[in-house]
Amino acid sequence: MIKTDVIIIGGGATGCGIARDLALRGIPHCLIEKGDFAAGATGACHGLLHSGGRYVVSDPHSAKECYDENIILRRIGEKCVEQTGGLFVRLPGDSKLYRDRFLKSCEKIGIPAEIISSTKALDLVPNLNPDIEEAVKVPDCSIDPFRLCMLNIISSQKRDGIIFTRHKVTEIIKEHGRCVGVKAADQVSGELREIHGNVIINATGAWSHLVAQLAGNEVPLTLSKGSLVITNHRLTNMVINRMRPSADGDIIVPNEAVCLAGTTSLAVEDPDKIRIESQEVDTIISEAGRMIPHFNDTRIIRAFSGVRPLLKSAKADSREITRGFQIFNHGDGMYSIVGGKLTTFRLMAEKTVDTVMDYFKLKKPCETADIPLEGQEELSGYPLAKRLADMKNIVCECELVSRAEVERIIKQTGTRYVGDISHRTRLGMGPCQGGFCTFRALGIMHEKSIISPEQSMNALRDFLQRRFRGIRFCLWGDQLREEQLVEYIYMGILALEKK
Repeated sequence: MIKTDVIIIGGGATGCGIARDLALRGIPHCLIEKGDFAAGATGACHGLLHSGGRYVVSDPHSAKECYDENIILRRIGEKCVEQTGGLFVRLPGDSKLYRDRFLKSCEKIGIPAEIISSTKALDLVPNLNPDIEEAVKVPDCSIDPFRLCMLNIISSQKRDGIIFTRHKVTEIIKEHGRCVGVKAADQVSGELREIHGNVIINATGAWSHLVAQLAGNEVPLTLSKGSLVITNHRLTNMVINRMRPSADGDIIVPNEAVCLAGTTSLAVEDPDKIRIESQEVDTIISEAGRMIPHFNDTRIIRAFSGVRPLLKSAKADSREITRGFQIFNHGDGMYSIVGGKLTTFRLMAEKTVDTVMDYFKLKKPCETADIPLEGQEELSGYPLAKRLADMKNIVCECELVSRAEVERIIKQTGTRYVGDISHRTRLGMGPCQGGFCTFRALGIMHEKSIISPEQSMNALRDFLQRRFRGIRFCLWGDQLREEQLVEYIYMGILALEKK
């Protein structure tokens, strides 16, 4: 049995941020995540570090939180954030009245917003629709959500934080009506761990209500699915937003060597039972193509979905629900943190840990806004030119991932999952979507006696099948031809058949 002070359930940005904050305040803690870091909404977002502009008209309080956190994260995560800047573009037919409300709201909150001509906007982003009427420049940025989680975890690990990934909480242990611990099953071996603590923090996002139910508690949630698509290269070096109330397909974000476009907003009941609809992909491409026409004939390499854990609301349109957050004190030693955005994860963590400090009657202040994220230089991987320094033994040509990098991750984590390597190196995230590098990475794992031949074949099938779930909605043109080639290689030459 393991004993600690605080148990965090959930390894997304908020959970990892809480672990970092607890570590800096000297509070012993244990984080438990059922998958890898950023396995939920954090890893299924567009990687936008909001300026607040997207919510400035509809949700000014959340917009102010986003802008304040944007400034902080640019300072403490300099190597993690790409300061792209952003444009809100007004197309023919888009309301001038909304533009005026947008500018007034930005001025009221203090978000820098500069109106520029269509000519200046086209100078900044040559691929923009030449018919745009004007644009407003805002301090949007791009951020890698996987790297962000791992940078926060480094601070926890350096201060003796206990971290269990690939462990699913199966039971909340209660004594005399209070939550005193959890039981968590190792997803690989099935081994059951028992961890005891004085406080349990439920930071599981879209699964918050399910985890709370293990302790007989309730969390009021509205679940909203958002889908996105990924291009095979960058069409813009700035974040592009549509100057209108939030709708489907009105944002394009450059991230690493690609662009992500989305999103949609559809109500769902179960975060484990979501699927992308072909209509969503068509809508996103069409709407993104109105801002950047080249989007219509660009190679789309993947589509994916995530679930937003929004505060419970009776509003029919989930876009109208606040992006604010709330901490629920269940009165039995469990606290649930719900809502918010990737951009506000640090603030959410700060307020949650403030609540924990009050419970312990301790007064050490939060330092996460002042101390830079640790390990940034090691984990910083963009631009790709940085990776050209080591061109020997390349495992993934699309993302220039070397064998040395793969071996380093295997040694650090002891993982049996190709996905864990992918999250830390971007292996398999390029145009081939793992078709030419997955078997190489698994070969290295087998060579190092991490997995058996049978396990490697099962892992290969599983990884390729999961990648295909996102690729299947983008199968036309070059992407279709490449997927057929990958299928011929695995099914024909390598005789890999689905069980």
